Amino acid sequence: MKYILDFELKNNITKSDYRSTFISFFKKSLENYFEGRFFDQYYGPDSKGKDLSWSVRFDKPVFKEELIELASTKVSMTLKTGDQETAYIYFSSLLNMKNVAYNIGNDNQMILKNIRLVRESDVLGNFAVFKILSPICIRLHDKKTNKDTYLSVEDADFEEELKRKLKEDMNNFGKEIDSLIFDLSKLKKIVVPVFGIKIDATIGTFFVQGSNEVLNHMKNYSLGSRRNSGFGLIEQVY
Repeated sequence: MKYILDFELKNNITKSDYRSTFISFFKKSLENYFEGRFFDQYYGPDSKGKDLSWSVRFDKPVFKEELIELASTKVSMTLKTGDQETAYIYFSSLLNMKNVAYNIGNDNQMILKNIRLVRESDVLGNFAVFKILSPICIRLHDKKTNKDTYLSVEDADFEEELKRKLKEDMNNFGKEIDSLIFDLSKLKKIVVPVFGIKIDATIGTFFVQGSNEVLNHMKNYSLGSRRNSGFGLIEQVY
């Protein structure tokens, strides 16, 4: 399910590492909803992750080191999940935050002004063109060193690791995922600040051909790592 959230800032400026701001807002929403009954399910120490992805659109952003200057105080978020329970819980908890001023530091606040459901059509056929709305992040974790490495489209094994992440989500579709045909020629690498570090990620538009069920999973659940932290949201454009 796909939702559009409209926010308004007190000041037309925000920090470059804005993802932590919105994650904090999600957490506050769940803390306030049903006395926090669902908080641990999504953010507790034993949570198993969230079937959630999202992207933020600013009005003509100008990036300046640690801050982003905006042309207006309007901010739009696209929030998507393929899990109906998660969709209901997040929608209901966020609805409770509507018109509530939320402090985000630097003498700034944001207010959720509106949230609405957007109907989407399924992918038809065996090919699609997707636009990346929030950068695709591929994280490789080394258990021995407890360190993470991040891949972009410029890395030779990017496509292989992208398919591996899909297999983690769809462990009964290994053959279908292996047979996917990607055209990644219109993607490019960017460097993204997140939680105090800078990581390699990928943006652009790509073509993929293969199993219709896998294509619809990609559309509904997005791609890559750290999707619940504002990465990997894609939208079908053809």
